[in-house]
Amino acid sequence: MRDMMSRAKNCNVVVLCTLLLLIVGCEPKDPFTTQGKVEDPHWVLSVENDMTASMTAIVRVGFSAQAGTLAAFVGDECCGIAKYDADYDLYWLYISPATDKGSEVQLRFYSPELKRVFEADSTFPFRNDTQLGSVSEPYSPGWEVEN
Repeated sequence: MRDMMSRAKNCNVVVLCTLLLLIVGCEPKDPFTTQGKVEDPHWVLSVENDMTASMTAIVRVGFSAQAGTLAAFVGDECCGIAKYDADYDLYWLYISPATDKGSEVQLRFYSPELKRVFEADSTFPFRNDTQLGSVSEPYSPGWEVEN
């Protein structure tokens, strides 16, 4: 009788372990950590003019604030670069495109921790002398994996 009870316990343990392995192995993969890794793109400002808008932003990738490089683009033209400010947990970004006529600004973010480039999932129109976000209510874009 003891032998049967011991086998039943062992069988239960094997079944539970198998179920646990199946559950853990079936978790969805996080697209922010499973795609190919990229090196720092080293974005360079390609525009210098007097039109400027500013942004106070927070970058959250995978529900946590991220340190890295935040850049603004109009098309392929880099028109703003901001580094992470650890004292405030924010980015201070100045945007200065070549023209303000119909300029849609796309944000990109490079995470050195994840070695990924992310693109904001939406654009916004450039307007000279405007401020987007604040210290108390920073702009927080949604992100998609670019590379």
